[in-house]
Amino acid sequence: MIYTVTLNPALDRTILVERLVEEDTVRILSETAYAGGKGIDVSRVIRKLGGTSIAMGFIGGYDGLKLEGLLINAGVITDFTRITGETRTNIVLKEEETERQYVISAAGPEIAAAELGTLYNRLLDLRDMEYLVVSGSLPRGVNPNVYGQIILAGKRNGAFVMLDADGRTLKESVEYLPTCIKPNRFELARLVGRDLTSEPEILDACDRLHEKGIPFVLVSRGKDGLILSTAEQKWRGKAPAVSVASTVGAGDSSVAGFILNHSRGKDLNECLRLACATGTATAMTPGTELCHPEEVEKLLPKVEISEIKP
Repeated sequence: MIYTVTLNPALDRTILVERLVEEDTVRILSETAYAGGKGIDVSRVIRKLGGTSIAMGFIGGYDGLKLEGLLINAGVITDFTRITGETRTNIVLKEEETERQYVISAAGPEIAAAELGTLYNRLLDLRDMEYLVVSGSLPRGVNPNVYGQIILAGKRNGAFVMLDADGRTLKESVEYLPTCIKPNRFELARLVGRDLTSEPEILDACDRLHEKGIPFVLVSRGKDGLILSTAEQKWRGKAPAVSVASTVGAGDSSVAGFILNHSRGKDLNECLRLACATGTATAMTPGTELCHPEEVEKLLPKVEISEIKP
């Protein structure tokens, strides 16, 4: 079974207005609510592509129940830990006239030690865990090394552990040697402490991580596509150019595509192919909306996969 962990989920409200006008009333043209958070996005995309996963993490209050209800209605299996605080709400505000987009992200509730302990022990008891995706920001009251403890819980269960984080959280968590990390180029640069402007520099940074004991590194590069690196081989994957509506959730969709095909026993080329197609399909959708399966199917045969020779 694939499990995803989102410690700081959010109820995402996407609001469309004609144009923002200072000191005047602005009417809402449309409003949509989505269950948000990086791990939750992974579970949503896996479900869209016909797979099964279980979304875990913290929820609280009315907005937490609404978030869970949205997931249940979308066919996503949930196993959340209830907290006393209120699940945060993020605002994605888009101007129809200019197509400019503003993302207002809330900090989220503070997590009590007992609540964190409850979730951790539930993870340790998951004997059917084959894949564990750990991703997203941390809520207040949670130390950055918590992801390391969750990685160890996954490894004790024999799971393939995927980590998608940034900054201090990523730097501390890689010391616990997840199976795969999914940074973008800038997150990878911050991790290794130097600018990465060329493909050889990115590959060299990946090799340093393989030397530490991390088997897979999946690097997203926006319109330049993805790089999948192992100690023995490296590939680049690139989807055709598309009209980008929003990049929100594109990286999470790539993680979902990679993990889903890996769980189906596909070779690494096909894992990378689906990762490229799902990430690109999500970039074609507005706001926090995720990929449409029919667009993924159209993109799959058009994704170019090439091995990077030393």
